[in-house]
Amino acid sequence: MKNKKNHSIVALTTFWSANIKKSGLLKPKLLCLILSVFISASSVYSQKVISGTEKVPYEIAPINAPFDMPQFERPTFQDKTFNIRDYGAIELKGDDKHKNTKAIHLAIESAHKAGGGKVLIPKGKWLTGPIHLMSNINLHLEDGATVYFSEDREDYLPVVQQRHEGVEAFNYSPMIYANKVKNVAITGKGIFDGQGEHWWEWGVVQPRAAATKVPLSRRDFGKGSGMEGMRPNFMVFWKSQNILIEDVTLTDGPMWNVHLVYSTNVIVRGITVNSLNAPNGDGVVIDSSNDVLLEYNILKTGDDAVVLKSGFNEEGLEINIPTENVVIRNFRAIDVRTGSGGVVFGSETSGGIRNVYVHDAYFEGCDRGIRFKTERGRGNVIENIFIRDVLMKNINIEAINFNTFYTGPGAVGPSPVVRNIDIRNIKIDGVKSAISLIGLPEKWLENINLENIEVINAEVGIQLLRVKDLILKNVSVSSNARPMTANDVYEVTFESVKLKEKSDEKPLLIKGPNTGAIFMTDFPLDQIEFEDGLTEDIIKEELPVQTW
Repeated sequence: MKNKKNHSIVALTTFWSANIKKSGLLKPKLLCLILSVFISASSVYSQKVISGTEKVPYEIAPINAPFDMPQFERPTFQDKTFNIRDYGAIELKGDDKHKNTKAIHLAIESAHKAGGGKVLIPKGKWLTGPIHLMSNINLHLEDGATVYFSEDREDYLPVVQQRHEGVEAFNYSPMIYANKVKNVAITGKGIFDGQGEHWWEWGVVQPRAAATKVPLSRRDFGKGSGMEGMRPNFMVFWKSQNILIEDVTLTDGPMWNVHLVYSTNVIVRGITVNSLNAPNGDGVVIDSSNDVLLEYNILKTGDDAVVLKSGFNEEGLEINIPTENVVIRNFRAIDVRTGSGGVVFGSETSGGIRNVYVHDAYFEGCDRGIRFKTERGRGNVIENIFIRDVLMKNINIEAINFNTFYTGPGAVGPSPVVRNIDIRNIKIDGVKSAISLIGLPEKWLENINLENIEVINAEVGIQLLRVKDLILKNVSVSSNARPMTANDVYEVTFESVKLKEKSDEKPLLIKGPNTGAIFMTDFPLDQIEFEDGLTEDIIKEELPVQTW
């Protein structure tokens, strides 16, 4: 919605400027005043969306992505209601621990056999084991309803197939599981409470690096074959399509909250996730899935708020299903912990990630903001990522981070490629390290555009290591320590870059034996320090004209 409105503003201001000037009806100063007021109004609108103060509209606004994307519509269902009370559900009262697993299953099964409809969980408190969805079902959680999930692990057996941190496994059932379903929804203003503390204490971690090297039927990974199993996800949609998750609140799940695996045509909007106490409490995980829209979500998570993945190492490379065609807009990430970020790519990237558009976001109190994490062994490509209009405040570690050495230099295997990343209109207020871009020695980061970036109240500014084809345009950094260090960079363009720092150092340090082809016309040379035998000779005013 906001994107479309801003496009209209640009078009109108251009039209007015051209035609009013031509007519001579207004003097230039008066024209500028009118346009500034008009643009200011649009800025207020933008900040309202970013801060999350705007109510979630019912209508799904058109998608205006810089790549081909379908337009999204909610799935539709028969006008039939199946109240779980009518199937034997009993509200939770006092010490009565009646589980409604069977009643909810009967309601879902009856609706499915009848051609679909709304399965209603009415106002009240309800205890249940896992809920398994079927096609053509809208599981509706009425305002005032809270569903508590059982703390007995035996209720989550038999095991079901899923992907655990990038590797397929048979494991305890998620709280809500959808296997190869079509036309399904989870809606309503109620709360799903995972009661996950008993899972957190368990915290079993199994060796996925070994598991990914052997077939699923023979791997010791998950529940079975003498293994105790691992914490399940809150929701898993497995090989499913035409999915809507809207308005519900998820709190205290075992680990990852909304996990979309091998799924397509998905809408997640207006949900709230509270998982600050959960280890690996990622909010929404898009995993080898495509045609996905996330909007108006509020995420307070114990790990990445929104994260895009596509499989781990050998198995991920063999399956080779990318995450692609994703729009993430109008959302907030608050207090994201454990070194994690507001929107994150990786680290399981072996199927590739491409065609992602993130815009109108607000991150506050997070450890990181925008993060790319991958490493040797993952292989494949992260590319065609577009990020616009993000406001970040009080970021604890790094606001923008690209790290292709995620677990360190000891990782081996195919090297990933990170390229064609376009990040614009970012404001960062308060951060330890503003921007860090780190490429591999054998695979530098490539074709990165940072435009209209403002950083204030930073300890350290921009750190560049092994980056090629980088454009810095309208970038302003104010930091306590040196605002920018460029080490092993090639073909870097500076345009309207302003660096301010409180130390006595020169604001820009350029070094590295492989550094060259630095293009700048408006940055003062006396503000640059050179190391490793480099001199002003590497600074050029413009790209040379190629002749063939």
